[in-house]
Amino acid sequence: MKPAREVFELHALEIIYLTALTGGSSFPGLDTDLKAESERSLRSLMDAQMRSLERKGYLETDFMGNAQVKEGLHEFIRIASGSTSYLCQIIQRHQQMLKVYYFFRDGTWFELEHQPDGNGYKVQEIYAWHELVFQVVNRTPLVQGLDDNSGQMLSEAEESDPAQWAERLLLNGASVLSLAEIQCTGEEAQVQRELNLLIYEDHMSLLQPGTEEQVRRTPVHFAAAVEEIIAWLQQTDRSEEAVYVDSNNNIPV
Repeated sequence: MKPAREVFELHALEIIYLTALTGGSSFPGLDTDLKAESERSLRSLMDAQMRSLERKGYLETDFMGNAQVKEGLHEFIRIASGSTSYLCQIIQRHQQMLKVYYFFRDGTWFELEHQPDGNGYKVQEIYAWHELVFQVVNRTPLVQGLDDNSGQMLSEAEESDPAQWAERLLLNGASVLSLAEIQCTGEEAQVQRELNLLIYEDHMSLLQPGTEEQVRRTPVHFAAAVEEIIAWLQQTDRSEEAVYVDSNNNIPV
């Protein structure tokens, strides 16, 4: 029988509280700043998170004040807060942004999905490499169109500020999908590599660096975009324990 999947629903402050409770000092991807809070205010704020987690059944506190975090959630916090690198997937469309983090260590994967309508997060474990691939691909907008202008360089105006150009297209109904591998060093985070896809008017384009710092926009079919995503994911560092070859499609899972 397939094991029941646990889904934990958390808020940013609850994640920060759990990180501190389990011995962590920071949590990648969360930019909540509590430095301005007084010690009294911070203590009250953390007590509120403890009570909230207890009501959800994620935390138990005995009469001696000892707290025990639910096993699956404890494992997620341990892996994520101790990560030296993680993956981030962003899908932006119609002024809404969906952001998903993928954390991994010793063959175990978790995803943290930031809800676009607020400060909520959903956490669940990913049981296998092929499921990670499915989760990433399944969040990619499906389009079938392909125009004939393959390998176009952005115009001079577009090239001068590709981010501003992409923002204008977003205002006109385009979607952007970005994948990034982020390395963590202390409190600093740096993008090591990334993949960007632009979806506009039923057409999908791969945005890649060209020569002399130019940006190349290459129209692709959805199937080709999926191949690019899988190839990009296969470069992710992961434990040898989590890798074996699927004889059907030769994709490490």
